[in-house]
Amino acid sequence: MSGLDRRLARAAMWLGVVGVFAASFALASGPWKPADIKGLPVVVTIVLGLVAIVGARLTMRVVVLVSAVGYLAAALLQLAQFGRSTNWLGGSGSTFALFLGLGVGLLAVALAPTLDPDKETQ
Repeated sequence: MSGLDRRLARAAMWLGVVGVFAASFALASGPWKPADIKGLPVVVTIVLGLVAIVGARLTMRVVVLVSAVGYLAAALLQLAQFGRSTNWLGGSGSTFALFLGLGVGLLAVALAPTLDPDKETQ
């Protein structure tokens, strides 16, 4: 598995930044709150977002893949606990959607083929 090219690293970087920025949703209130994220999901979002940023900066596909798998695991855990008294992450459907979106996006970046360096444009 080779490293990420510049385009893929940039995409992973922005997805990581979105993940870190999503933690600010915990501060929002009212009807315009984009995701119900508080407590442990804030920590999960920040940590996995930072992992994606580090992977992008180092152009290491495996590190970006770790972040993607982490987000997808958190999404599956949230999905499995819908409607149950046990809710380890304390999130809701919007938390699930946030984790799923970031996980699928990072997974697509991590598994995308790398361009030939001779054909890459700036």
